[in-house]
Amino acid sequence: MTSDLRFFEERFYANQPQRSGDPRSPFQRDRARIMHSAAFRRLQGKTQVMGVGEGDFHRTRLTHSIEVSQIGYGLLQVLQSKKQSLDENAQKWLPERDLIEAACLAHDLGHPPFGHKGEQALHEAMLQHGGFEGNGQTLRIITKLEKYKERGKGLYPTRRLTLGILKYPRSIKNFDLDAFSHPPKSYHEDEADVVAWALDGFSSNDTRQFIASADGKQADHTLDCSILELADDIAYGIHDIEDIVARGLATESAVRNAVTVAFDKIDGKSLNGFNADSVAKGLLADSFQRKQMISGLVNLFVSSVELSEDVSYIHPLLRFNATLPDPHKKLLKSLKGLAYELIIRKPEVQQLERRGQMIVKRLFETLQSDPESLIPQASWEDGCIKSSEKRRVCDYIAGMTDGYAERLYKRLFSPGFGSSGDEL
Repeated sequence: MTSDLRFFEERFYANQPQRSGDPRSPFQRDRARIMHSAAFRRLQGKTQVMGVGEGDFHRTRLTHSIEVSQIGYGLLQVLQSKKQSLDENAQKWLPERDLIEAACLAHDLGHPPFGHKGEQALHEAMLQHGGFEGNGQTLRIITKLEKYKERGKGLYPTRRLTLGILKYPRSIKNFDLDAFSHPPKSYHEDEADVVAWALDGFSSNDTRQFIASADGKQADHTLDCSILELADDIAYGIHDIEDIVARGLATESAVRNAVTVAFDKIDGKSLNGFNADSVAKGLLADSFQRKQMISGLVNLFVSSVELSEDVSYIHPLLRFNATLPDPHKKLLKSLKGLAYELIIRKPEVQQLERRGQMIVKRLFETLQSDPESLIPQASWEDGCIKSSEKRRVCDYIAGMTDGYAERLYKRLFSPGFGSSGDEL
């Protein structure tokens, strides 16, 4: 185990000398590399809750990631304001703003087109070849797929950024895939060397416990990852409700009922002045009042963050986690379910999701039959050439935006669509 902060600033593959005149910290460079990556830009064309072609107002994966980054920094600021009351080790290991923002901006890079249905389609296609999981793909992107210095080596992330986005520290090969209806939360075995390197600063006992905590559905997190996870939950649980209500995708009675159910999880009580009636009224009011309610709810959770301590871990990065008081935790969990109840489970949305799943499935079946002929040469060569052919096809499809996947599908299967001069 190491208590050296600088050990966690080391980069995978190599530590490059800082460019002349570049005053940035290692984590500032991490953040810059994420923001300038192709994978980050592609998030503007990937589904968050609603498809990217359904309107101009609602969130995409890109705007969601930016909001998660802002909320992550807000959580960090609150923890820093409580610094004097924290354990000395907790004070020492609170992350820098740039690190948290980098992790938050990167957290969804691995999500394929068409959301979780696209993820499920790729996992089924790769079932006999190592599986597919979106969080695992994020790790793969920053350490192997993105272009920075050498092909196949990703963005040379720092150890601490790698730990920050490692939500599930167990390889997918350690799960019985037949026992899961969805991909188990995990990383791909191809990145086992990355994970071993990332965990190198922890004791053997800490490492064993950390890995064992990942059961395919949830896992323990590092301090940085716990801030990211909480920021993601707040953004998903609050901001996506705004999109649904603003676009009129749920009736007023459905919104009121859903909010009442959420507050029932805390016995219908008021929480810091918020109750079911006031929240529903604010959400269903005009756009200005709705925005005020959304901002108030975000502040309710951000301002309540605290650090929990798990004494079974030795290293401070594992011992301390960002968390919420129990009533706030229950309410947020319930609010996260509102998007599913109000819109995602609707037949109209399920039909579109099923279409996306079918597109991804057929693209994989066709492209893997002759990838070097069907995938543009530059895209094929940009892949990780050390990986299997099927993994490289999977990487190519996972990197597509919703629109690109739809255009390629039409080009392959719709007579009369496309020409030899099209840009791919």
